[in-house]
Amino acid sequence: MIMLQCFSHALWQNSKDTNRQSDKLVGSLKGIEARGFIFGPPIALEIGAKFVPLRKPKKLPGKVISEEYVLEYGTDCLEMHVGAVEPGERALVVDDLIATGGTLCAAMKLLECVGADIVECACVIELPDLKVCVLYANSSKF
Repeated sequence: MIMLQCFSHALWQNSKDTNRQSDKLVGSLKGIEARGFIFGPPIALEIGAKFVPLRKPKKLPGKVISEEYVLEYGTDCLEMHVGAVEPGERALVVDDLIATGGTLCAAMKLLECVGADIVECACVIELPDLKVCVLYANSSKF
């Protein structure tokens, strides 16, 4: 657990040290199921933001909005509570791994649908052989 807290702190410190958030108040941090739930809350606590889980279908109670996306082996879906994010709210997105980028793009689309301003996306591991950075080279979010 201490290692995860240290990593989460280092991930956020890296963002602060590069001044990507220096002039931006972040209202919420979104963690993608399931390991985004491990890294997200310590960062949210550190920056004083609320934590919002982005979950697989039918795991959240109440009304949800959803975004379907394509995987290399089929399709999947992310869901978020209706009203969890306000229009114009500044948001960070955290996940454990970026492979093809499908899940992260679905998270971004879900947040954009409700009018959130995505400040940055952070992933612990990138699979460089899949060249995701090439696909998203023009985005300042990664």
